[in-house]
Amino acid sequence: MGRVPSLRWRVVAAVALLLVATNVVVGAVTVVAFRGYLVDRLDAELSTAANRTPGGRDGAEAPTGPPPGSSSSDRPDPDNAFIGAPGQSAGTVVAIVRDGVVVLGGYTDSDGDQHGLSSAQRKTLTAVDSGAGPATIDLGSLGTYRVQAVGDDGDVFVTALPLGDLDAAIARLLLVIGIVTVLGLVVAAWVLALLVRRSLRPLEHVAAVASGVTALDLERGDTDIPARVADADLTANREVGQVGTALNRLLGHVARALTVRRDAEAGMRTFVADASHELRTPIATVRAYAELSERTSDLDAVHRNVERIGREAVRMGDLVDELLLLARLDASALASGAPVSPLVREPVDLTSLVVEATMDARATAPGHRWTLQIVDDEPLLVAGDEVQLRRVVTNLLTNARTHTPPGTAVVVSLQSVPGSASASASASASDGAVVRFVVANDGPPIPAESLPTLFDRFTRGAASRSREHGTSGLGLAIVRAVVVAHGGSVRVASEPGRTAFTVDLPRPPDVLAELVPLAE
Repeated sequence: MGRVPSLRWRVVAAVALLLVATNVVVGAVTVVAFRGYLVDRLDAELSTAANRTPGGRDGAEAPTGPPPGSSSSDRPDPDNAFIGAPGQSAGTVVAIVRDGVVVLGGYTDSDGDQHGLSSAQRKTLTAVDSGAGPATIDLGSLGTYRVQAVGDDGDVFVTALPLGDLDAAIARLLLVIGIVTVLGLVVAAWVLALLVRRSLRPLEHVAAVASGVTALDLERGDTDIPARVADADLTANREVGQVGTALNRLLGHVARALTVRRDAEAGMRTFVADASHELRTPIATVRAYAELSERTSDLDAVHRNVERIGREAVRMGDLVDELLLLARLDASALASGAPVSPLVREPVDLTSLVVEATMDARATAPGHRWTLQIVDDEPLLVAGDEVQLRRVVTNLLTNARTHTPPGTAVVVSLQSVPGSASASASASASDGAVVRFVVANDGPPIPAESLPTLFDRFTRGAASRSREHGTSGLGLAIVRAVVVAHGGSVRVASEPGRTAFTVDLPRPPDVLAELVPLAE
């Protein structure tokens, strides 16, 4: 591939061609107009000179006489003073045509010497139309002339003025225009090259920034991209500013994307490691009890071992189911580019669901003090997947029961509130009510360093707590994934004396119109 000309020289060449074309047009118009002006002046002089000849309006009677070579008994010889008469400029050709024959013709040079005309020149003069306007003829060695003939059918007086001086003036004008054009083109190209180079210097800086980014080793996890287009280059001109601003935004997006990728890879590594750790324990337990069962013949021991193996198998199954649920929600979200709706969309009576889950928790953990607060008299209905929403409620109640000591007061509340900023974008867009589900307890607060990653999967804090209390560490991650899939939001606030998990789920009006009759 050949070398592509730079934008700088393209601009210079384009402007130079434009200047040349403009100068050529202006020069051509000037030359044509100036030559027309000179020809008009020459025609005026020619008309004056023709009228001064004998037989013209201002001249005397023409000399009479026979043509050269005729008999002396016809007419007297013409007066040679007709050639070079007063008022005629040097080089003026005059002739008298009688009966289609030049009886007298010649011109006087700048030294005052008279010269005759050749037969070809005489023939050319006889062809001039009497009474017509000035015309241009070629008199051979004498050059081109402007000629005019006056007179009647008798003697015709022909006067011709040379065009040599006029052509010389036009040639000088063309030379001057050419020299000025060349000099102007050189100066303009030089100045334009400097201006273009100065104007494109910020663009070169932008290109240097882009080239510098390519030198970074982004494949090895380099997420810091310090290269940016300077503010001085952004304000140099509008076009470069637009390109530089777009490049800075692009680099910012790339840096954030690399950071997200790095964090995702780190999270995936941690996820795999923690999942492997969580699965290793039940697998080791199953293997150990299987080996013990092979070595004993005691049926009671075998039954106990099988029962323990069954519990560990259930534990592994629950962990795999939770992982599959998170993977399914993640895949759906990535496919649509936004939080997705659950796979099942049907009327869900959230009031009944919360009441049942609270009663189950009270029966499972009687050492805790459970309180249920339902503000609304009518059932609170939402559209979604009942199984997944039940999992959300159960996980939050289990989390409160598992990570707080006996005697802790757990308050479960459910109410309908107007749409708020805490709800998701889809909830706000519906302009409907929001169902708020809160699980609060007065147990030990959650460490502040664990709050930002509390809903992540297998985070260090969640993982340590799960190992301590025998849970998978995926409960809160599932809560967030399911709530977001329903278009809602979940948040936590923890301080000494109160820890509260708050879930907001939208209630679109168009869905409520269909759900209310079903609840009745």
